[in-house]
Amino acid sequence: MLKLRSIRIVSIGLCCLALLMGVTPIFGSVKAEDNLAPTENAVNTTTDSVVQATNSEPAANATMGCSYRTHVQNVGWQSFVSNGVISGTEGLGLRLEGIEVKLENVTGDVGVEYTTHVENIGWQNYVNNGAISGTSGQSLRLEAIKIRLTGIAAENYDLYYQVHAQNFGWLDWAKNGASAGTEGFGFRLEGIKIMVVPKSDPAPGPTNRPFVTTNIQMTYQTHIQNIGWEGWKQNGELSGTTAQNLRLEAIEIKNNNPESNVGIKYQTHVQNLGWQGFKQDGQMSGTSNQSLRLEGIQIQLTGANAELFEVYYAAYVEGFGWMPWVMNGESAGTEGLGLRLEGVRILVQLKGSGGPKNLENALGSMTQLVNKNHSIPRDYVPADLVWVSLPSTRDTQLRAEAAQQLIKLFDGASAQGLTLYCSSGYRSYATQAAIYQWHVEMYGVAGAELVSARPGMSEHQLGLAMDVTSASASFDLVESFGTTAEGQFVRDHAHKYGFIVRYPQGKTHITGYAYEPWHLRYLGVPVATAIYNSGKTMEEFYGIY
Repeated sequence: MLKLRSIRIVSIGLCCLALLMGVTPIFGSVKAEDNLAPTENAVNTTTDSVVQATNSEPAANATMGCSYRTHVQNVGWQSFVSNGVISGTEGLGLRLEGIEVKLENVTGDVGVEYTTHVENIGWQNYVNNGAISGTSGQSLRLEAIKIRLTGIAAENYDLYYQVHAQNFGWLDWAKNGASAGTEGFGFRLEGIKIMVVPKSDPAPGPTNRPFVTTNIQMTYQTHIQNIGWEGWKQNGELSGTTAQNLRLEAIEIKNNNPESNVGIKYQTHVQNLGWQGFKQDGQMSGTSNQSLRLEGIQIQLTGANAELFEVYYAAYVEGFGWMPWVMNGESAGTEGLGLRLEGVRILVQLKGSGGPKNLENALGSMTQLVNKNHSIPRDYVPADLVWVSLPSTRDTQLRAEAAQQLIKLFDGASAQGLTLYCSSGYRSYATQAAIYQWHVEMYGVAGAELVSARPGMSEHQLGLAMDVTSASASFDLVESFGTTAEGQFVRDHAHKYGFIVRYPQGKTHITGYAYEPWHLRYLGVPVATAIYNSGKTMEEFYGIY
């Protein structure tokens, strides 16, 4: 009995030990090495159970993360990576075509949703929690992406993402639904990194430039004399007025697409105040309720992507009409002449786009450019023509303002002991046709083109041009007039009365006409003086050829 009881005690002890080890007790004759395999398998099985439990029910102190994978050109779907590891490629020139994003170790009410900008499609609808965004099997590149957390617990985290974009490389980190990548360039995404961090944690890197877009929504509005704020304009539209003699008093400019990372600053030259100092992003430059005119403006782009763009702006100026487009901080308008701005146009373009074409002034304006490329309608006749009461070789007409100033010019010459004569002012379309045909018959087409305008292409039809001569030039229209005392007086002083020598010596390659020291064009004193001082022709001054 004692021996049997001892055996039972040993059996019970072995059974308890087996239970503790997770092994089903087996009684009988068993070799020691036979027990090793079941024991090891039992330990592995237990570990797998712990891992599965961790995945389904994370510990309270586990950190939520994000895993993601991309479909890569010529590669297909890559394996999931997480927490800032690159998915995609770098330096291989391979496009991303699709992406799947999901959260790990989720606690509380939080999810993830995302959208991609796809070649030929644009922004797709949002998908969430592991669904594909983009395309598969269509060879369409991803160009940009937005990712954001959803749910009540989303406020406890920041989701950051950074993309590698064609021609730009790694852009800066975007977060919480902001755009990352490019738009409007046709550039592919090649790689991406994504991270979820607690709200209090710093960003994983720079955040200034996560996105580059051609969609610059620059808008502007002006405060106009007798009208007030006119309303917002954009893309080179006219803000203000033309030919109504109404001054601009203030301006506001802003970019309505902050994701473009392009800002704007600007300053105006104000009557009695001078340059005011730069304002930015929608602030008012100028004055309100002071009846002070704007006289000039300077505009510059700011922000991380400013270097990719040019800002162009043109001013409609009292007396000048539309001045040439200027860019990137140059002055538009005038300074020191006391002339009002009446209208403005603003345009932002990618560098290398060539810039806008300069604006032509309206038909009949004092500064309208007429040449071989810019003509006048057949039926145009100025409404304010008057007969010129001055020494003349024939009766002739000019527009009233030009005629008044021509009298002053002749008086100025007379004060120097010089006598000028009018030779030819206003010419109708029919008269031009007859004169041009005569020159063709005399000199052939090539010769006529140098000395005579085709009908509709002559400044004389504007009523703002006058040919002058003198007795010392035998009352002819000849180049030698330029060497006479009268010709030299005209050359050096005509601008003081609002006239320029329209076809100066050495500028035939620009004007298309031979040197004509006798041909005067009226523009008004400020414009004529500005062109005279510049040493340019009208074409060069206005940038219109």
